[in-house]
Amino acid sequence: MKWEKNITIGGFFDRQADKMPHQKALISLGHEHFTFNELKNISDLLARGMIDLGVRKGDKVAVWAHNIPEWVFLFLGLSKIGAVMVPINPSVGAQELLYDLKKADVNFLFLMGSFKGIDYLEILYRAIPDLKILSSGKVQSEELPFLRSIITIGETTFSEFISFPEILYNAHKVRESEFCNIRQKVSPFDTFIIKFTCGVTGYARGAMLTHFGLINNAQPIAKKLNFNPSDILCLPVPFSYIFGFWLGLMVSFSTHTPIVIIPKYSAFEILKTIEQKACTAIYGVPTMFSDMLNHPFLDSFDMSSLRTGIMSGDYCSPKLVKKTIENMPIPELTIAYGATEVGIVTQTSWNEAHEKSISTIGQLLDGMAVKIINPESGETLPPGEKGEICVRSPVIMKGYYNMPRETSEIIDREGWFHTGDLGVSDEEGYYRITGRKRNIIIRGGENIYPLEVEKFLLNYPDIIDVRVVGVPSRRLGEEVFAFAKTQNGAPCNPQSIREYFQNEISRHNIPRWIKIVKEFDGEKNGNVDRNELRRLAIQELNVERDHPLEIMYGSESFSSPKASKSL
Repeated sequence: MKWEKNITIGGFFDRQADKMPHQKALISLGHEHFTFNELKNISDLLARGMIDLGVRKGDKVAVWAHNIPEWVFLFLGLSKIGAVMVPINPSVGAQELLYDLKKADVNFLFLMGSFKGIDYLEILYRAIPDLKILSSGKVQSEELPFLRSIITIGETTFSEFISFPEILYNAHKVRESEFCNIRQKVSPFDTFIIKFTCGVTGYARGAMLTHFGLINNAQPIAKKLNFNPSDILCLPVPFSYIFGFWLGLMVSFSTHTPIVIIPKYSAFEILKTIEQKACTAIYGVPTMFSDMLNHPFLDSFDMSSLRTGIMSGDYCSPKLVKKTIENMPIPELTIAYGATEVGIVTQTSWNEAHEKSISTIGQLLDGMAVKIINPESGETLPPGEKGEICVRSPVIMKGYYNMPRETSEIIDREGWFHTGDLGVSDEEGYYRITGRKRNIIIRGGENIYPLEVEKFLLNYPDIIDVRVVGVPSRRLGEEVFAFAKTQNGAPCNPQSIREYFQNEISRHNIPRWIKIVKEFDGEKNGNVDRNELRRLAIQELNVERDHPLEIMYGSESFSSPKASKSL
């Protein structure tokens, strides 16, 4: 593979814009669209406005919003001045927002005012109750000493904060020569994104992704899709996910493929958009495709423009893949496998044998090396034998931000990233996922870490200990099930517990089921086994054990839960 070594994302995009300046790059659900040249000019203006604001190379800039054009403007503008973007999941609650801002040492926060019932400002003040508004839009907080300014984006603005138009208006204060000088100091190997992920074990940690990695992993993905400027991508996944900014923005930019922005997921909205915009490609997690296939109005929409796309983010059952290819139809649908820390590792191809395209996660992308090892001995296994998937590539993360110990636990001395996923390869180099040995739940493409949910639940007044597991879900893959012990056996209403955490944590982190128990199975012997708890939860719900992956939770536990009552 020929590596792009001497260019940053800002330079890469500008080069693409110069090649096809009038090609559409972003298309909204209304009549608004932006060409490559318009995005180039807006991002230049925004970059200069942020320099005037005081944003400097290495500053951490969080962006907390749904899919709107300003998100893309910021992505490109920040890349041109060497700042580090921290994408925030648009559905986070107050506790999670505080965690992300604190752990990433965020200096500037861009946020929407509200969106479809979500009051971002209310969540912000719940997250930072000691927030003080100073003159000229500056802010101060003892809880977040690095935070300097908050800027509102979107249609809603607030007088106490700086508005997005103000940033653009002040761009003229920064000379072109100063802007150029700053751009020259940005390196392709600088961290550009700190993306929080559950990792394999531990709490959410910020993966440091580089300009080089984002650029060089995007082009092989586009090749597998056979993307070109005549394609139109419908993108319903959030920009803040790697599925959005990496597979979406970067892949499309590399092939001049226009993106239709879907602000928030809705199966009906996606189907309508595909027909109205004549989309040729669609991205989504398995749950999204299942929802579209089962939508009562599916047959009333014209899907004939669809050609390709990516299904990823969770286990993609051959039955669902086959049904999607044949019934949507999407004849050249691809399946991709990867992780936040490493990008996309394997992918099926548009010109592959049918059996391989529906039952595997494809072959290695250019620039990727994979080995499958015995999880116990570390021995490399031959094709046909199941083991843990390990990945090595120049495009993987630099490490977890301010977490050297956690980085060394997951990337060994030879540079292999241990995914925690179990898989097998065949003689032709096709891979399959067979299981998961990491302590993680994947619900509709959302990664959920049991220990993190447990720590949230311990903030409920009457809960003194808790264990969380995942149980099979026909639509979402897995759902969260919690076993909770209460103070002196006090009765608790599970619905009251769920309501208590509204706006405090993300909806997907709130357990679907909560069972109040006097003690955990195995507790008397000092051995609370999550795998056994999972079996009991499945038995309790009487759900089919149709989740095809082998799930193996580790032995970690909370030894003193009351000592960990808050983040």
